Amino acid sequence: MDLLPHLPILHTRFVYQLLVDARLPRWKGALLRGGWGRALSAVFCYPDCDQPAHCSHACPYRMLFTPEAPPGQVAGVRDAPRPFLVRPPLTDHTTMCRGDQLVFEVVLIGSAVHYAHVMMAAFAHLGRLGLGVDRSPATLIQGFSFSDHTQQFIPCFHDGQWLPLTPPIQPQFFYDAVRDAGDRWQLQFVTPTRIKHAGTMCRQFDLPLLVSAAIRRLQHLNTLYGTTPWQPPVDSLLADARAAHVARDRMRWVDWGRTSEATGQTMHLGGMLGTLDVYGMTPALATLLMMASTVHLGKAAVFGNGWFRVQPTMAPPQAL
Repeated sequence: MDLLPHLPILHTRFVYQLLVDARLPRWKGALLRGGWGRALSAVFCYPDCDQPAHCSHACPYRMLFTPEAPPGQVAGVRDAPRPFLVRPPLTDHTTMCRGDQLVFEVVLIGSAVHYAHVMMAAFAHLGRLGLGVDRSPATLIQGFSFSDHTQQFIPCFHDGQWLPLTPPIQPQFFYDAVRDAGDRWQLQFVTPTRIKHAGTMCRQFDLPLLVSAAIRRLQHLNTLYGTTPWQPPVDSLLADARAAHVARDRMRWVDWGRTSEATGQTMHLGGMLGTLDVYGMTPALATLLMMASTVHLGKAAVFGNGWFRVQPTMAPPQAL
């Protein structure tokens, strides 16, 4: 059994420059995700298509925003997970001035990496359509894609020119990232993370819960968008998770919501923020969580929810 699925991941970063003063929401993931969908539909949908979700053509909007899971293929999932996510800027400023920059990231997962150029063209068009309730125009001035070889973001858009993308991140990157890092790690949840257990939204996290959520998320994504079937070593991973322990818990619940432009409905998307210090984490657990951190955990990941970082921590000094 393979520890990780063979699921290629393209991690990109973009920079808008505001052309006028703008009012933007506190949480900008929904703004960028919704705006991207609007721009994608405007650029690539057929002019006479009034229901992109039910389009008979294999258009980019339908494939990215309204995918369908074959019956019985993904157990326990009502709607197919989208093969992407938007990582919003972490600033909560709601006013921006002309000339300010808005930096955000987009992650394409599995077969969705084939739509990379479509995605970039749509975000360039979104700037022309405008951001926020006032449709404030912006110019896409820079783009980058992450190289797992150099471990840096490499320019893919500069001075108005599109440049070659880096190859997608492969599983070996995550194995290498945890090598010789020890067994003490910090999990830092930087956007609201919503994980359900037994039908209830969890307001306390432990390692078995997080590992179960990571396995479930990667399984669903791999089933729909991966290259080969994946059977993770679930029993051994959960045994490792139960053997480790949380040494320090600094998590808290935060509330936020968004109103859908399409339906007018208000969605409540609060979740857990903060850090967990974990001792006794095996390399297998750290590797799994490292990959899961790239695709996020829990509900509303497409808006940027469930973004967390996995970082090794130094062991305390030994007494002389």
